[in-house]
Amino acid sequence: MNNDNFSNKSCSALLALPSGDLATGRKKQILRNDGRPYIVSPYTLIWNGDYYYLVGWNHEQEETRTYRVDRILKTPDILRDDAQPVPEDFDVAHYTREVFRMYDNEEPEEVTLLCDNEVMKGVLDKFGMEITVKKADPQHFRTKVKVCTTPTFYSWVFQWGGKIRIEGPEDAVMEYKEMARKALEE
Repeated sequence: MNNDNFSNKSCSALLALPSGDLATGRKKQILRNDGRPYIVSPYTLIWNGDYYYLVGWNHEQEETRTYRVDRILKTPDILRDDAQPVPEDFDVAHYTREVFRMYDNEEPEEVTLLCDNEVMKGVLDKFGMEITVKKADPQHFRTKVKVCTTPTFYSWVFQWGGKIRIEGPEDAVMEYKEMARKALEE
């Protein structure tokens, strides 16, 4: 992986989430991480879903994390500490597929999908050419993908209007059904 654009130093970044005050109708920012800066060794930048994301090693949590760049409150400080080197086996395409739309708050799991043949292009665009696809019947194919089963993943499935169905694991099927049921409640 080419990291020519990144320093070999760690950086300190303060992140904020947009929020709103319903009483006044005003927007405000809420600092993440109890207002403490994150200490991150940057690996790469990713463009995904109309946003840039910084992927790097979080020194406090001791894991690779993803940060939306437009939510970084101020210019990060470059620290004297050496950066955590990018692992030799770090594959940005694989990482992006596993955290699925940049939501990395859960462990990825293998999900089985039953799909109408006409959505093949969309499934390959999302998960890449490396996935295994098997014919289920003349109108459908089946595939297993590794994703974080978050509302973002379920909304991606939902956008296909029933042309993609989650077959397993059972907890993913139940979460998806529960999310759909809640959306229909008045």
